[in-house]
Amino acid sequence: MDKNSVTGLILIALIMIVWMQFMAPERKPLQDIGRQTEQVVMDALPAQAEASRAGGDEYGEFSVASKGQEQLVTVENDLYRAVFSSRGATLKSMVLKRHLDSRREEFDLVRNQDSGALSLFFLTRAGKQIDSRDLYFSTPQVETLRQISGEETTRIAYRLDLAPGKSIGVTYTFRGDSYDIGYDVTLSGFQDELAGNEFQVQWDGGLVHSEKNDDDELSNSWAAAYMGGGLLKVDASDASKTYREEQSGMAGWTAIRTKYFVASLIPSSATEGVYISGRSLKGEKFEDYTAALKFMVPNNEASVTESFRLYVGPIDYNIVKSLGVHLEKIMDFGWDWLTRPFAEYIILPMFNVLKTFTHNYGLIIIIFALLIKLVTYPLTMASTKSMKKMAALQPMLKELQEKYKDNPAKLQSELGRIYKEAGVNPLGGCLPVVLQMPLLFAMFYVFRSSIQLRQEGFLWASDLSVPDSILDFGFSIPLYGDHIALFPILMGAAVYLQQKITPQAQTNDQMKAMLYIFPVMMILFFNNMPAGLGLYYLMFNIFSIAQTWYINKTTSTEDLSVVAPEVTAPKSSVRKKKKKH
Repeated sequence: MDKNSVTGLILIALIMIVWMQFMAPERKPLQDIGRQTEQVVMDALPAQAEASRAGGDEYGEFSVASKGQEQLVTVENDLYRAVFSSRGATLKSMVLKRHLDSRREEFDLVRNQDSGALSLFFLTRAGKQIDSRDLYFSTPQVETLRQISGEETTRIAYRLDLAPGKSIGVTYTFRGDSYDIGYDVTLSGFQDELAGNEFQVQWDGGLVHSEKNDDDELSNSWAAAYMGGGLLKVDASDASKTYREEQSGMAGWTAIRTKYFVASLIPSSATEGVYISGRSLKGEKFEDYTAALKFMVPNNEASVTESFRLYVGPIDYNIVKSLGVHLEKIMDFGWDWLTRPFAEYIILPMFNVLKTFTHNYGLIIIIFALLIKLVTYPLTMASTKSMKKMAALQPMLKELQEKYKDNPAKLQSELGRIYKEAGVNPLGGCLPVVLQMPLLFAMFYVFRSSIQLRQEGFLWASDLSVPDSILDFGFSIPLYGDHIALFPILMGAAVYLQQKITPQAQTNDQMKAMLYIFPVMMILFFNNMPAGLGLYYLMFNIFSIAQTWYINKTTSTEDLSVVAPEVTAPKSSVRKKKKKH
């Protein structure tokens, strides 16, 4: 790799770092949410709230449902095993059959297994704060296990009767071959009962981590809502703050995600707004999120039914996109205007095509790297030829630099003339690299977040989504990590060899040093990256070596030798004029 290419890479990296820092959203510290909600109730209905506390009547008319016997039912289909409870008509457990944790064991995505994750939340006009998980619903089903497969469907219904004409109904609908769960909520007789005529349907408690690296999980965990074609996002990265976003309007969905999994509520009708909050738990490597959709209960309607789709499953691009609600926007592919189009319309479709030929993702990565090199071959050819011409011009350029060292303007003029007559673009070596950077950065985002690579092995790498460690130190080395990954070392060797056979426009001490510095930088950078990413760049560099060798062998040296006489013609004429004088 020549000096211009290295300079271009460094400049692009610096620009990206500065840009990401500049565009990072401001963190918003907020008061404790529970205190804020309590204050709203106290301000609106102080007398009622104080009276309720004094009498110990925490739930008001809902107190009749605050005691009961919990009934659990397990629903098992081709993809998951879920447990639902009559206490709150909520989801208490979700185990995905096709996805294991870092120890290759089944794990439960629901963190709040005692209280459950789903609930209805509202304030009554009497000043009561109601969470449906505190209430016991009745259910007609008596079996404790429902098993379905394929296109089979089943339903579970819960009902809470408070008084004649006043009730809450919750119904779940399941299909045997889908993560998508129907979730219907009916409120009857509440048209004049709710403060602000509003209630929320929420997922509370975040999602359990599935990966070994908690820091990596935390950096990829957040809550979001899709509104107006964009994301309203909360990332609780600071343990000393509580984060919250609340916005009115129509929402396409609201969701909570970890690195590879997501829980999303998708409404079927217009929402009144969204509420998302998060906090980093002190003493734990976990971020607790709540994501809610808001709905109105009109004064003139005795019964209101809202239908949802509940998706709790993998962040698999093909699956979430098939839902048709833009849930794939929850995936981080970098800049929407640059790297995301490459990820969505080039990389992932190519992966899908290649998967029809082989299910080995190691081979898919190798084939993909080869295809990218073939597509970018014209750029590589142009870059190498440009470097050869620049190398041929170096003696002349050094002579000019010495001759006009005290006249920069004249030097630039002469350099421009020489470049023009020789047909050389000084940026010829850098420009092809710059043009490929969006694709290369998109590859970085895809390989870092793609669940397809998770727990897929290749050669010595047992999991292409994590570093291919061959030796763990038990302690961490600054800038390097706590292990030795083999793919980055092989890639560093490939980078070194590629630089050795690539024509160099300059051979100064800086370039000689870069011959060793750049491979070391790549080893340090990729040591903690997913093995799939290291494999891709290793094969990309190996194919680059083959391309460079081929171009060196097939490029005509006769064409290169013509360059010097053509550009030295003006210099010869100048010498002749001096002799006449």
